[in-house]
Amino acid sequence: MSLPILATEDNWQAFDEAWNELIKTQGPIEDLVQAMEIVAAKRRLARCLPLLREHAEKLASAKRCEDAALLLGAALRGGAAVGAVADLLWRNAEAAWGTLPWWNPYIELSGFRPSANDLKRAWVCFDDMRSYAPGVVIFHRGGWGIGEVTDFTPGELELGVRFVSGRKDRFPLRTAVDIFERLADYDLRAQHLRDPAALKQRVQNEPLEILRAVLLRHSGKASQISIKNALAQVGVDGNAWSTWWRKTRMQAENSEWFRVSGSGQKVEIEILRRALDPVASLKRQLEHAPTLAVALSRARDIFGSNKLEQSVRDAGLDVLERLTVTPKTPLDDRLSTWMLLREHRNQTPEGLANMLKEALAKPVPTDPSIPSPVWALIQQIPLARDQERAVVLLQEVYGEGWIDEAAKNLHHAPPGMVKPLIDALLAAKRTEALAQQYSMLLARPMRSPFALLALIRVAEDGKITGDFATPVQRAHALIELAAQLAEGRRGNALLARAEQRLIDVMTKGQPPLLQTWLAEADLPVYRQLRATLQRGVADEIDAAITDAALSRGIDLLRAEEVPFWEEDRIWTTRAGLAKRQAELREVRDVKLPQNAEAIGKAAAFGDLSENFEWAQAIEEQRHLTEAAATIERELRIAALLENAPIADGMVSPGTLVRYRDITNAEVHDVAILGPWDNEPNAISYRAPLAAGMLGLSAGTKATIELPGGRIEVEVLAVEPAPVH
Repeated sequence: MSLPILATEDNWQAFDEAWNELIKTQGPIEDLVQAMEIVAAKRRLARCLPLLREHAEKLASAKRCEDAALLLGAALRGGAAVGAVADLLWRNAEAAWGTLPWWNPYIELSGFRPSANDLKRAWVCFDDMRSYAPGVVIFHRGGWGIGEVTDFTPGELELGVRFVSGRKDRFPLRTAVDIFERLADYDLRAQHLRDPAALKQRVQNEPLEILRAVLLRHSGKASQISIKNALAQVGVDGNAWSTWWRKTRMQAENSEWFRVSGSGQKVEIEILRRALDPVASLKRQLEHAPTLAVALSRARDIFGSNKLEQSVRDAGLDVLERLTVTPKTPLDDRLSTWMLLREHRNQTPEGLANMLKEALAKPVPTDPSIPSPVWALIQQIPLARDQERAVVLLQEVYGEGWIDEAAKNLHHAPPGMVKPLIDALLAAKRTEALAQQYSMLLARPMRSPFALLALIRVAEDGKITGDFATPVQRAHALIELAAQLAEGRRGNALLARAEQRLIDVMTKGQPPLLQTWLAEADLPVYRQLRATLQRGVADEIDAAITDAALSRGIDLLRAEEVPFWEEDRIWTTRAGLAKRQAELREVRDVKLPQNAEAIGKAAAFGDLSENFEWAQAIEEQRHLTEAAATIERELRIAALLENAPIADGMVSPGTLVRYRDITNAEVHDVAILGPWDNEPNAISYRAPLAAGMLGLSAGTKATIELPGGRIEVEVLAVEPAPVH
């Protein structure tokens, strides 16, 4: 067993035995130097001094003075008593390097000698000087970032550095020792400087090796935030970081060489010197999780590995089952855990089986809108995939009569269970029951939106028939459902998902279902629909209804009492729309990538907590992201003035207006267009002057409030603007 592992485990007797064996065999000292760091961290250097001196003497006798000096220097760095190592360190250092031309200058610059007031600091300075050479990568603590030593002549005591920014400079050696941090070869920052493309490939293909490099930089243990900052310094951030972190954390949890602890944003990962027993490791992770939900999340990640041994999987399942009986554990977490156990064991856990039996024994409500205790319990299963698998629970609870229960209670099924139940009912030729459910849900769509939407597809495919509501009535039902979902979706992921499915059902396809259902609708029907739409529905549904009306030649917008420019739309010409779309592409495809590059460069400057460039780049990213989201929202409600219902002779968006400023008798011509149009002599219909004239006709006057004061105008002429 290696010396670092023995020191880590506080196995000091075995540590001494292994060290004595190393002294006898005169083997390499790299492991021992590494072990000195661990011994120092554990404050056990004092007990090692006798063996340290003995080993140094033996190395010196074998003409390995450099090894002896490095071993003694490592002990001194760790805090060994100066008096115990000073003379021996000096003698071996002088024997190793005393004849070299740089020895005397380095001694003078560092102050390294047995009589030094601070021998530890002097040795560190001397050892750092000795390590500089062309190709060494450094980090400038003063804000210049990462650089590479390009040339160094020991006799000149000066070195040249080229920084990643392209800046070049020369530094006195003594100054360099104070302001530079020398980066080890395994440091990702050094690798990024030398070959960024190769490092990018390693990030994708060798996530655990990248993680190991980060942990070595942080003495073997680091938090998620530290790991994230380390990756950001080499250009891995945003979505790339999220993808890498999910994959790497899962692999670390499955590896016997890493220990993962904590949860949420407080995850810590530690690199181990000896492999853990995978069974014990998984048990420890799950048993020490703060909640069952956290333990379940970790188990799902780990169980997703194809290489996981069955013994490890079984051990994890046993721990999860024990955790389900923890007092005050939320029911939805227990249900999710039981469904995971059932998935892997193909047997319903005892806890879930007992709960289902208790629910079955309870009375069934007489009101069909209230689910029975069994269905109420199944509704609380959180995940859609578990809801789908829960069909087997109905079969276990109700036996051969389970299909009858499914026919009666389809509207009580959770979303994930709807499709498998409908498939089962179709296979059992229970089409009449499905038709009854469809008719009932058309009348009460909010009772089960997911079941209604699934049944619409079945009915439209002709798999069920019956005396359903008319197509127009079906359209009314779905538009009413759309309004209710739009009102309740905020903060409710389930309703938001139902709304998206409703949009797909109503507006996709050729022709869209709404257009088919409204093929015979007249203007009064559309006016009724518009009344519902005024409560607020998804833009896609609103647009689909307008298109359906226009396809029948019904000018719905012209028939409205509200002027078209007062609707929740942004009217613009085709050119203005193209201009706004180009602005979105500029933000998405140019400015955001440039900003991501700036963040990567700023991260290379070091400590992010005091990095002005980093903070500025992150703030710019926030502004750009918000700008892109704003433009996307605007484009979703954009409408073309080319298609606007412009009334003859009335001032509206899309018209040329000649008016007289009565206060000074001046006559002006202006084109009233959209806010994104920049045609000559054009203003936005949202501007105060244009807004004050909207709805006027030739010969009418109006008083308009402008930012510079009030004016009175008379409209002289109105004609369509050449927006084409």
